[in-house]
Amino acid sequence: MEEKSSVNKSKIEKKMNVIISLLLKIANDGGAVSLKEQVRDLASFGLDSAEIAEITGKKVGHVSKELSVLKKENK
Repeated sequence: MEEKSSVNKSKIEKKMNVIISLLLKIANDGGAVSLKEQVRDLASFGLDSAEIAEITGKKVGHVSKELSVLKKENK
């Protein structure tokens, strides 16, 4: 039971860090953050495409495409 609780706390902490980071970015940019930037930032926090899709309200395929483009740009 303790192990499951520890895993849940880890997931909650991860998502809270993402929320805080996004709120800071919105406050600094006036809310003008493109989907590409959101995907890049969320992926840098360790979220997978399904989690990013859930947060951004986009389909997993769309997020996967954005991640693919970002990976190509970083090469």
